[in-house]
Amino acid sequence: MKNLSKQSGISLVELMISITIGLILMTGVVQLFLSSRATFSTQQGLARVQETGRLAVEFLAEDIRMAGYMGCMSKKLNFTNTLNDSDTVAFDFEIGIEGLDNVGATVDDGYPDNIIQGTDVLVVRGANGNGIGVTRNNESGQLFAENSGVAATCDDKEASFSGLCENDILVVSDCQKARVFQATNLTATGGAVEINIVHSKDGSAEPGNNVASWGGNSSKDPDEKFGPDSQIIKMNTMVYYIANGTSGIPSLFRSVNGSAGQELLEGVQNLQITYGRDTNSDKVPDDYQTATEVGTAWEEVTSVRLELLVQSTEDNVLEDPQPYTFNGATENSPGDRRLRQVFINTVGIRSRLP
Repeated sequence: MKNLSKQSGISLVELMISITIGLILMTGVVQLFLSSRATFSTQQGLARVQETGRLAVEFLAEDIRMAGYMGCMSKKLNFTNTLNDSDTVAFDFEIGIEGLDNVGATVDDGYPDNIIQGTDVLVVRGANGNGIGVTRNNESGQLFAENSGVAATCDDKEASFSGLCENDILVVSDCQKARVFQATNLTATGGAVEINIVHSKDGSAEPGNNVASWGGNSSKDPDEKFGPDSQIIKMNTMVYYIANGTSGIPSLFRSVNGSAGQELLEGVQNLQITYGRDTNSDKVPDDYQTATEVGTAWEEVTSVRLELLVQSTEDNVLEDPQPYTFNGATENSPGDRRLRQVFINTVGIRSRLP
């Protein structure tokens, strides 16, 4: 039989010492966890800010480079816009690039109405996508082009051939002249190896054509003829602007051909733009000006300088508020603990540079 009098447990002092040591160890673990979490949140916020800034610059730069592009005839030496409402923001293809400077409380007609005050707006117009070749001389109200067999995503009631849809805004160019029009009807013809593109004054089309007949093959005017050396490409008007996104924070939006704006990138807080003007016709920018300073001289713009302010999508990723300098002004009290970074890039318009 064991002698129970020789067995003993932990004393109160030993228990208190053990608890104290455990608390000290737990405090260290918690501090390490909190420090690691804060570092992770900061690094994650920085990575997202940098990725957002990079993508925003790429989106804008890709369209800016192609501003005013109309196939091989991109100098507008002989350009005709046959659309109705050709002086509106969505369809004024005479102007390849333009913008608004520091939007006020009332936005100009034709622009989205939810643009954040004090930000800039960029409008880029031009042809993009794959072109299709004209197969024979046009007739007065129609063009004939190759049927590539590629379908596009169209509305249920619209036909699609060679990546085009009925009611698309198109440009036909032969390096000497270009004409913008709306395709009101697409059909396969010539044994399905080519398509017939009609450009009638169809009242159901938006905006529709104000000229249905070009004269075409029967005309003696060479400006009315587009033969097998011509190309047809889809035209688009892109409007880039800053508005509050679905999460409630500023984001970069894009509207195409007057459609509802699409949220591209969350966290783009501000966009400021200056335009490089060539005032002596040497194809080199002489000065960078705001949209207000450019006025109506958009044909002199050969490059665009972008300045974007990107913020982290989450608050409290920094220990203290982060002062920042943007567009020449310093903000010392941003009112939050978001991470911010400024991205600056200058992009040339290919058709206007040497």
